[in-house]
Amino acid sequence: MPIFSSEKWSGTAAASVCGVLIVAALGSAIVGYVEWSSDANLAQFMGRTTEVAAATLPLKGRTGCEQKSPAALSLPLE
Repeated sequence: MPIFSSEKWSGTAAASVCGVLIVAALGSAIVGYVEWSSDANLAQFMGRTTEVAAATLPLKGRTGCEQKSPAALSLPLE
């Protein structure tokens, strides 16, 4: 039996193609998961930052923190 028979090479080629397809499928699945996870984390981060920004925005109207004139703060002298 010769070392380089055509049956042996066809089996090796089929196994190699199958291995390459498996590696490509795993690689694309990993890349897809990383992209999905990154998008989900970005959306969660943006949601939290808008909540914090909304909580720190100044209120509209009177807040009770306005400065009063010095005359209003002074006590009447007797």
